[in-house]
Amino acid sequence: MARLHNDLINKEFWYRDITLIPNRLPDFERDEVDLTTHFTKKIILKAPFVSSPMDTVTGSDMAILMALYGGMGVIHYNFQTIDEQIKEVETVKRFEAGFVYNPIVLSPKNTIKDVYDINDKYGFFSVPITEDGTLSSRLVGIVTHRDVRFRSDMKTKLKEVMTPRNKLKAASKKETVDKNDLNEANKIIKKYNVDTLVIVDEKDKVVALVTDSDLRKNKQFPLATKTENKQLITFIAVESRLKSARERIAKGVDAGVDGIVIDASIVFKEQIEIAKWTKENFPQLEVVLGNIDSSEMVREIVKKAFQYCDGLKVGIGPGAACITQQELGTGRAQASAVWDCVQETKRLERKYGFMPIIADGGIKVDDITKPGDITKALALGAQTCMMGSLFAGLDESPGETEFDYKENRMVKKYRGMGSLEAMEKRSAARYAVDKVKIRIPEGRVVKVPYRGSGHDFLPKLISGVKQGFQKQGFKNIAQLQEFGDIRPLSKR
Repeated sequence: MARLHNDLINKEFWYRDITLIPNRLPDFERDEVDLTTHFTKKIILKAPFVSSPMDTVTGSDMAILMALYGGMGVIHYNFQTIDEQIKEVETVKRFEAGFVYNPIVLSPKNTIKDVYDINDKYGFFSVPITEDGTLSSRLVGIVTHRDVRFRSDMKTKLKEVMTPRNKLKAASKKETVDKNDLNEANKIIKKYNVDTLVIVDEKDKVVALVTDSDLRKNKQFPLATKTENKQLITFIAVESRLKSARERIAKGVDAGVDGIVIDASIVFKEQIEIAKWTKENFPQLEVVLGNIDSSEMVREIVKKAFQYCDGLKVGIGPGAACITQQELGTGRAQASAVWDCVQETKRLERKYGFMPIIADGGIKVDDITKPGDITKALALGAQTCMMGSLFAGLDESPGETEFDYKENRMVKKYRGMGSLEAMEKRSAARYAVDKVKIRIPEGRVVKVPYRGSGHDFLPKLISGVKQGFQKQGFKNIAQLQEFGDIRPLSKR
């Protein structure tokens, strides 16, 4: 277990108050560092980064980005309707897959416009055509981008542009899906130079698709966080209200979501009821509870709900857009909160089992070359870091980029979910004030520096964290957490 200096024991301290002392002579290269870690008991990430469920941080674009680079995104619930959030899940799940089960199909009577509508919603053009536009009827053709890209009449029927069945190479379900053999599908794609391979059963009904773009994505993003079927993994946030959470969770399962974060500024006892209901009805889902900040809270949750909970989110009021501590005098310094909660999970592990800690908020990264707070959080025992302001300035976060004349730079809006602006939608439930008339803000609206494309940003962030590990002489998170030397940082 990492060594915490005596001057820090039973004290409140932030990441800025501590430093990690290098005691080893590194004998390996930076890229040999392995950042593999647990987000939950079952979900393993290749990078310890999770984007927070905030409406200026994580929609489908951010969730896709995070998963591609080994992390994960939690899609916020601050939409006007549940279905809007679920559409974001569907977009993530359809971005990349091995076998695409239950694919979207159309009929010969549909039009080119219908194909473009599918592309606008899901980001792809390839659509199998069946007799009646359902999976219950036989395959009669396929439409791909090359069939419609130069067409201007959106009312043209698909029967006039599709590749008909007699000219279409399809694969057998028996030789591919039943054997879970993507290699066989890949061979057919290469042999016949097709963009999309349709998998059919013995009655010539569509059961799945495999696309050339998905196979290329598998090679392009080797760290990607994926299911066994090669779909990107994503979670959704749900409110701490059992009645509304039930509907959201059920619809999320239908869309293929992998887990939920029961998201609130502080854990409510009702979260345990939601977690229990979820595990009883959808045992395949991973469930994260939050937020907490003390060993006492850890102890109560683990003793009452260990079998229903797969991870705990730590952090009450440390975020850049959160003012809970200033306004309500509630919360604590984030670094000490993480240490305290981790120590309690270690004490309880022998009796109950492993419980991952997620350090949520308080990560201050002024520049992509300064990811030290992340390394400090991991040294304190967190398995992953959940971050908001760091990712809010990326192209992939919701919202528009604007020029701030006062700061003389490009910025994006970043708002705390406890801000009155965010509460105008659904986030009031996160702070348990959705049923009251008078609302006290616990968040604010700020502007964060525009950071450009996440595809440039995340590789640099990963490299920065690995470089910190190398300086310490640790090849992985387990070594850092066992032998790290954490000391108070003298004020300069």
